[in-house]
Amino acid sequence: MKRFQSVLMLIAGMLCGIAIQRYVPVRPVHAEDELSSGATCIAEVPKSWGEYKGASEYGLAFEDQNGTLRFLLHPPCGMMHSSNTIPNPAIDLRLDRK
Repeated sequence: MKRFQSVLMLIAGMLCGIAIQRYVPVRPVHAEDELSSGATCIAEVPKSWGEYKGASEYGLAFEDQNGTLRFLLHPPCGMMHSSNTIPNPAIDLRLDRK
């Protein structure tokens, strides 16, 4: 008898789930919705640092055309709509290729 009740409860739960999915509207979330609201912190990296390569425990990695790697651990913050200029980042680790 308990097994029958368990199966019946499982079926009832599945039917409720299907009904909720079908009749409750879900508003889709788009990534651009979050990005369009404006960033609170903006950091600029000089183009001479090269291409972004990824992130590690040393920070954000950039590699220039000579193979020099620069790691930025603490990017400085600037405000998007501020009259102040965005501060230049300091390199936390630099690896030169010879």
